[in-house]
Amino acid sequence: MSSDQHQDPSPVAEGRPAPRKQRSDAALNYTRLVAAAMRVLREDRDASMERIAEVAQVGRATAYRHFPRRSDLVAAAAQQARDDAEANERDVLRPAGELASTTPAVLDVADVLNKVPPYLLGEQIVAEAKRLAGVPTVALYVVDIDGSRLLRLSGSPEFPDEFPVSLGVGPELPRSAIASLRHVVGSRMPGAAIVPMYLRGRALGVLMAVDAREEDLQDLARQSAAALQLANHYTDVYEQAMRRQRISPASEMQQNLLPPRVARIGGAALAGNVLPSYDVGGDWFDYAENADGAWIGIADSLGNGPRAAGLAAVLLGAFRAGRRNDRDLPETVDLMHRTMVELETPGSTATAVIGRWHAPTSTFTWINRAHPAPILITADGRVELLDEPTGEALGADPEATSPPPASRRLEPEDRVVLYSNGISDRITEDGSPFGVDGIIAAARTAANPTAPNTVNAIEEAVLNASTEGLTDDATLVVLAPTGNDMPVASS
Repeated sequence: MSSDQHQDPSPVAEGRPAPRKQRSDAALNYTRLVAAAMRVLREDRDASMERIAEVAQVGRATAYRHFPRRSDLVAAAAQQARDDAEANERDVLRPAGELASTTPAVLDVADVLNKVPPYLLGEQIVAEAKRLAGVPTVALYVVDIDGSRLLRLSGSPEFPDEFPVSLGVGPELPRSAIASLRHVVGSRMPGAAIVPMYLRGRALGVLMAVDAREEDLQDLARQSAAALQLANHYTDVYEQAMRRQRISPASEMQQNLLPPRVARIGGAALAGNVLPSYDVGGDWFDYAENADGAWIGIADSLGNGPRAAGLAAVLLGAFRAGRRNDRDLPETVDLMHRTMVELETPGSTATAVIGRWHAPTSTFTWINRAHPAPILITADGRVELLDEPTGEALGADPEATSPPPASRRLEPEDRVVLYSNGISDRITEDGSPFGVDGIIAAARTAANPTAPNTVNAIEEAVLNASTEGLTDDATLVVLAPTGNDMPVASS
């Protein structure tokens, strides 16, 4: 599908503020109600709609608008529970040597990439879905880079060009968004099956088919997710399809630096995103899980636009070089600092938090170089700023050194929020900054305390804090220990 079908004719690169991300309150409230029902009904099978609405933090009228009968909400919660159980069974992390499967793949990823031109892969997937489901009306959707819409990549024109989706984390959908998506699609396309294209716990898009059974397309959807991820390296078609408007060069560079927005790692979940998606360009976040733990970084380069994006790319290169050259945490941060100093250009500075999550000991260790202090929200609701001594900004003083690493043991359902000052300094309608209090209050409204839901809740609050567009990158990373999924090497 041509990206021109989604493209705003007025580019953000012409100096206008980037448009606000359009969210759907209805979709958010639907998801909050389903998540609340799953929690409440586990403890009290007879809980009333009013009790569930109270936990979801929505009004009684809103609850009944989405679910005219209590049984409708119970059914939606049960469907989400089944989806989660199936995904957990299929996607649980396992030790090496336990991946044997007796089920043949419906799509050979290597074979299709060798035989189908990458830009035609979407059409190939749709054709295969029609064959497997035995129906003529199938479409493949991807997620807009700002997470607000599903955009049709290929397939039957009977399907709308786009669907509003308020729970995407960048161009990815967490599992918790699927219930809301089914509700949105079902209201416009009754009888349409919604099949998420899962890869490592998040959906890169969805297959939709009218009068089809979801189970007939689940294996194809999973294989297709991997195929699209790989094919994306050989064509611009999929990146074009995920953009509704023209993107600034700096932001295009930034988008290409970012890792997957939602990830499962040993003993924890990660989610992160950068807003606005179509402009600015000086922030980044990154992570990688290695044998010594999961490295996590967030940084904010001075300024914005192409220069800031260039600084961000150099700094990210130093971060990756450090960990790939087997340096430890202090050595990697020092390498990042020396790299910024060696640029020898005025204003070549950045703030950063560089850390590592060690699943066997449930420990997060970090070094802060003049960046906003991480926020710890514990499972029982307590809040603590992890404001151990911080060093000077990277590149600011050639002789500056990093403080010693700080460490904290985390419990399941704790959340560590890393953020840039584009979040905390966001000016609200009353003229005050959003601040740390705004971040904490927003995190507490998450439908449930997962990493993606927390990112989404904070983003929602930041965007709604003012009618003015974002003028600085607003970057978030949330680390949420789960206490499980810690595979060990087989003996």
